[in-house]
Amino acid sequence: MSIVPGPHQLDIGSPSYTAEAVSIVPETSQAQQRMLTPKLRRRWALAYAAYIGSSNVNLTGAVWVVYLAGRGYSPLAIGLFEMLFHVAKFLAEAPTGVFADLVGRRASLILSCALNAAATLLLLSPAAQLIALSFALSGVSWAFKGGAQEAVIWTLAERSGGAGELAYRYSRLFSRMLVLMLIASALGEASGGFLFRINFAVPFTLSALTTALAIVPLLLIPETRAQQDAHDRRDELRALWRPLAHLSDGLSAVWRNPTLLALLLFSGLEAAIFTTTGFYTQLYFHQLGFTLGAIGVIVAIGSVVDFLATALAPRLIARIRRRWLLAALYGAVALGVLIMSLGNPVVGLVGFLLLIHPGDAIFVPAMSASLNERAPEAQRATVLSLDTTLFSAAMIVAFPLFGLGLTRIPFGVAYLCAFGALIVGGGVILLIQRARRRQIYHKDVGGCTG
Repeated sequence: MSIVPGPHQLDIGSPSYTAEAVSIVPETSQAQQRMLTPKLRRRWALAYAAYIGSSNVNLTGAVWVVYLAGRGYSPLAIGLFEMLFHVAKFLAEAPTGVFADLVGRRASLILSCALNAAATLLLLSPAAQLIALSFALSGVSWAFKGGAQEAVIWTLAERSGGAGELAYRYSRLFSRMLVLMLIASALGEASGGFLFRINFAVPFTLSALTTALAIVPLLLIPETRAQQDAHDRRDELRALWRPLAHLSDGLSAVWRNPTLLALLLFSGLEAAIFTTTGFYTQLYFHQLGFTLGAIGVIVAIGSVVDFLATALAPRLIARIRRRWLLAALYGAVALGVLIMSLGNPVVGLVGFLLLIHPGDAIFVPAMSASLNERAPEAQRATVLSLDTTLFSAAMIVAFPLFGLGLTRIPFGVAYLCAFGALIVGGGVILLIQRARRRQIYHKDVGGCTG
């Protein structure tokens, strides 16, 4: 299946900003607009890596479902809490993307850490209201992180220079940060289970602490935002008071570029299916007869596969035409879900470890590079936040629906439905892209003849 064509020759810039006027620069010095010095580049990269590592020590990742179940909450109730997370994230995505562009991307990441730390501590209360508030705050914290995090990496890659195209430099840096995130998350999840045995509060308290500490390295990174030249400073300050207009500019940029629109839709759909099926993988393998210890080993192997595939991603992105690479990876995830629907233990392992995990691990940085290449600089964080907005919108529907379905239908049927969603959804996205291209073409032709 072909996802998208090559780069589409359309103007995707904002009507309010020009390519010459807009740049992402540290507030500290106008002389640093074009390129970071090697010393500053290393400092920025190390500080950002420290933030990634500290903010992703996910000590609660492997125990929070068990913890809530132990508090007396049913699987349906847990699913509703998770849905609340995605509702809050969905509602906050666009405003937080605008915030990152207009106020600052570092400020957005700092707020994300603070809110996430508070949300983690709220889980220590057994009260349903506070747990619901925890999930909602967590969703908002992830929204603050979404577009800003990738925008900062793109800026660092852009200002670093060096050999290779910008997309390759970005994918290499993005993959390195993703590998670091996977390592931190794996160490946290492995430790969380043992800490949970000591006292249920320990992993939640330490997780909140490490997230709060991630603010410290962020203070070493200069603030970045969409900034104009000095003669447009008045327009920039005026823009701070018109977030709705800025959001409109970002949406217009996506609507005017069918390729960017299709990429966003494909990214949201793939992420939703991967995440939803991933949440229920433990139950899937358990009903196939695997012990909890064996399931733990399977999940650990999946993390190793993610690590290796993510490390390989920059080379594949540099050597394989992007649309074919994305199509192959999307197809690998779909095929893996289909294989898991067969209900065979060995075949299910193949689908999970050799298709779904490596496919998604490479798909994420490849898609991120494609989105950043096409996103206008002035609305970069806003456009990137639309990616996670679509993901959250899909999760609001997919997660509770999948969980409810498992109470009525076998796992095999549920996974087959997930495969169908990937295929049918992909076809619909291609039709939307094609229809949008025709609209633009006829509009341009009509304008020329008129």
